[in-house]
Amino acid sequence: MATILTIADFENGRYKIPVNQSQETDLNEKIKFVEDNYLVYLLGVELYDLFIADLALPVAGEPTDPRFIKIFNSFNYQADDCDLIVLSEGVKEMLKGFVYYLYTRGITSRITTVGIKQTDSENSSNKTAIVHDITSRYNDSIKTYQAIQYYICNNTEFDYPEFKGAHKKFNHPF
Repeated sequence: MATILTIADFENGRYKIPVNQSQETDLNEKIKFVEDNYLVYLLGVELYDLFIADLALPVAGEPTDPRFIKIFNSFNYQADDCDLIVLSEGVKEMLKGFVYYLYTRGITSRITTVGIKQTDSENSSNKTAIVHDITSRYNDSIKTYQAIQYYICNNTEFDYPEFKGAHKKFNHPF
């Protein structure tokens, strides 16, 4: 239901995913999957529904409610009674990292009518997720995910009483 990301968001930068026309459908499906699922886990069902309803207002894809704008954009936060500082790259960058990870980890192998095949080329070789660095990009998204939840948990009473998000952990490739 969310419409935060488009294929154009993956044309440049750290999360660049070169695709041809036949791959655009797969990337769009991965974007839809991540937006529809990861945001529910991040916020919980009730807060997610309110967030999505707010996204549908005047400027589609961007929230208008101040409490959602705060977590949607990048921020730095430190609770008054704690020395922990959390840094958030914002919801859009977080989602881009999850899409990038889920999409690129499956590129080296494809399911065909005769089984799972791995691409091979005379002039190139496949790289592991560790070498390609997709795991660290997933973990960067987890840092933002956790920062957003930390901020929400420290402001639940006043700004986010509907919050019931689920915790997610880092992906360790060892």
